[in-house]
Amino acid sequence: GSAVPAMADSTRVVTLGADLTQDQKNTMMQYFKANASEVQILTVTNADEREYLGNYIPLEQIGTRTLRCAYVKPTQSGGIKVRTANLNYVTGKMIANALSTAGISNCEAACPYEVSGTGALTGVMMAYETAVGQKLDTEKKDLATQEVVVTGNLAQQVGEDDATNIINQAKLQIIGENVQNA
Repeated sequence: GSAVPAMADSTRVVTLGADLTQDQKNTMMQYFKANASEVQILTVTNADEREYLGNYIPLEQIGTRTLRCAYVKPTQSGGIKVRTANLNYVTGKMIANALSTAGISNCEAACPYEVSGTGALTGVMMAYETAVGQKLDTEKKDLATQEVVVTGNLAQQVGEDDATNIINQAKLQIIGENVQNA
């Protein structure tokens, strides 16, 4: 993605899909209650989605256009809070779990646009890296993306809530038992 130069508070970042119209961008900025002079704005492209997710999520699911948007504000406490609307593949719970796996412990994120959510996940990770001024560990980002894929596939069989719970229980067991093998 490319940063749009702006006088910005480096802790609040908005990502906007490259294929949004100007009216859609304006609507998203209003939704996020964000003023362009007070946040850093990143553009998320389809190439970004493919780079972050292409090894794990089918390209048909990623698509060829990026309309996805996200708002991220790192926080000092309170855990990970994700607000979503109309995501039909990657859900808010899946994004929160993936962010935790990627090494994020506290942030607020919002992803409102009706889409698969693959760009929302990409946008949130890109925005977080920009907001804190450092890259997330590549292995952890890959693991987080793999987790989303596994959770999504499992959700098709047992439902979103059960899939999220199963994955969370597995992570707790792995951590609790200090499992070291892949």
